[in-house]
Amino acid sequence: MKIQSRLFRLVFVAWLPAALAIGIIARSTYVDQESAALEEVRKLADNVGVIVERELDTRAVMARTLSASSALESEDLGRFYGEAATATRGSGSWSLLVTPTHQVLNTVLAFQPGLSVPRVQEAPWLPSGEGVFFSMHGPLVDKPIITAYVAQPGRPARYNVGIAFDPSVIQAIVSRQVPPHGAVVTVMDQQLRVVARSRSPQTWIGRHATGPLQDRAMAKHEGFAPSVTLDKVPSLTYLSRPNRYGWYVVVAVPTAAMDRQASRAVVDAVSLAAILLGSSLLCALYIARTISQPVLDLKDAADVLGQDLVPSALNTGLFETDEVAKALRAAGLRARESADVLEARVQDAVARTAQVQERLAAAEKHEAVGRLAGGIAHDFNNLLQTISTALHLLGPTTPEGPPKRMLEAATRASGKASGLVRQMLAFGRVQPLKPEPVDLHDFLLKASELTSKAAGANIALHAVIPPGLPAVYADPTQLELALLNLIFNARDAMEGQGHIEIRASLMEVSDAGLPSTPAFSHCVRLEVQDDGPGMDAGTLHKAFDPYFTTKPVGSGSGLGLPQVLAFARQSGGDARILSEVGVGTTVQLLLPITTQSALVSPEKQRHAQAPARPLHVLMVEDDPLVSSVVAPALRHAGHSVTQCVNADEAKAMLSRNGVGAFDVVFSDVVMPGTMTGFDLLQWCRAQAPDLPVVLATGYSAQAPQTDATLLRKPYHIDELLDTLQQVAGELA
Repeated sequence: MKIQSRLFRLVFVAWLPAALAIGIIARSTYVDQESAALEEVRKLADNVGVIVERELDTRAVMARTLSASSALESEDLGRFYGEAATATRGSGSWSLLVTPTHQVLNTVLAFQPGLSVPRVQEAPWLPSGEGVFFSMHGPLVDKPIITAYVAQPGRPARYNVGIAFDPSVIQAIVSRQVPPHGAVVTVMDQQLRVVARSRSPQTWIGRHATGPLQDRAMAKHEGFAPSVTLDKVPSLTYLSRPNRYGWYVVVAVPTAAMDRQASRAVVDAVSLAAILLGSSLLCALYIARTISQPVLDLKDAADVLGQDLVPSALNTGLFETDEVAKALRAAGLRARESADVLEARVQDAVARTAQVQERLAAAEKHEAVGRLAGGIAHDFNNLLQTISTALHLLGPTTPEGPPKRMLEAATRASGKASGLVRQMLAFGRVQPLKPEPVDLHDFLLKASELTSKAAGANIALHAVIPPGLPAVYADPTQLELALLNLIFNARDAMEGQGHIEIRASLMEVSDAGLPSTPAFSHCVRLEVQDDGPGMDAGTLHKAFDPYFTTKPVGSGSGLGLPQVLAFARQSGGDARILSEVGVGTTVQLLLPITTQSALVSPEKQRHAQAPARPLHVLMVEDDPLVSSVVAPALRHAGHSVTQCVNADEAKAMLSRNGVGAFDVVFSDVVMPGTMTGFDLLQWCRAQAPDLPVVLATGYSAQAPQTDATLLRKPYHIDELLDTLQQVAGELA
């Protein structure tokens, strides 16, 4: 097949999408025009509806005002006639007064005491409220009228006060409109009768709408739909939403007008497509005569490339073929390099895969540590709870001297064990922060033993904290963990020999590069500085990356500095590293400050509280060791205790004895049976919202998303006593 034939085919192939695009554009243009026309119709209907409703509101307000007249209340119809005539003078309206069966007053006539004319039955009697009604014949005015009726206040209403006016008022509103596309505008009352119409109004006034339009109104299907007008013109009809008097505005656009617009769009599209096709065929004929030989030259170049050789450049005088020839030559050159590039990329992918596998293994190990820590935390904290409570009970009965000191040492060891469990959980899994005001003087003093052991025997550890430094607002456990991580890193960097200094200072957040707010204008910069070898630029850039470590395999996880950064940012601050090779490294923790004082110890709080009152406690605990010490401690404090081994038994006891038998429920979270402590809490809130509940947990896989009072095991017995008194006092 010749190039000319192929080009003609190509022209047709290229022309078909273009013609389709022209059709789509023409269709889109028509749709846009149609949408604009329909939007114009909708706005016209809405504007007419607003103006009509305003006219009806004006008469309804007049009727409402007259209905409250004292003359009407006192049956002084003469005075009421004068008020009504004055109110309607110059408004183009008149007032009337009707009973359920007759009209007794009309300002069209002079006042006639005892007037009694049968009222218009097209307007229903209103025992209360108001409404606007259209009738073709009034009892005294033999022409169509519109009347706004308002029932006289009181039960039952003796009269309906009406303000009547001529439909020509509404007709004037419609006549002032200029409907687009030959549309017909009609105003209809709540019975879908024509009140005013832009075309032949006198012919159709009072006529009911056609069946389809009535069906749409009954079904509340506002908007556009095909229909036939009263004068038998097929149209696309817009039915407005009824106003608060139930009246509608209908705008009917003749379908023929819309069809003419569509026909013009089709003719324009066909003409443009024909012109495009003819022009394309002429161009194809010309091009076919100029590209035959260059195409043959390209074939020769392609044959050379097919032999795995590099074709030479062509100079045929045709820019496109010369460019294709250049591309063929470039393809030949690139083919020689493709194998090397592919091999390099495969090697890089293999290396990246190995790194991902190493990180995945480290993450799985980290997850396994978290699961192990969580699994043993519950039982271990129950044991610590038993030990700490038993030591507390033994305290008052232990004589001074070596036994007392041994008991105090055991108590301190129990507290440190509890802290180690919290640190283990923090290493193993992400926990929500529990920020509180922390005084750095007291914090570093309490942590001095732990930080000294972390630094090692051959490293000098000093802390420089200026007096009067505000308290920081942070989670003390996570702050201790972050500080230990920094000391561990400094110790390992100095290989066990050197000096570590902990410093703190107050600075403005703008100087620290943090966004300043009215509530956060200052922060504390806590620094840990060592005189180790420092870090180069590459190491410093990756220092905060998870799992990045310069330590040998098995000596570090790469999670210490990421934990420090995550803690600082979650606390509302940031972390920075300053390091220079041969000088040392300084890690800065930027933490928000608080104007609150550091938390008071439980013992001081207990001395400040009011005297305790005896409580009846329902204790739910499945661990017999915990129950064996906590229950006696509660009884020793003057409370009565009823014990249950799980939440199911507690629920049954509360249902059997009644919730009023107990002052407070103290329950563990993780227990055998069908219910947890959280489930028992929800049951109590549903069945006995006035019964306070305190929960205790050593560890729970279920996140404590609750506003209930929650104690962490091991808790101090004084903390438990204070908590029970507090919740019992709040709901007393």
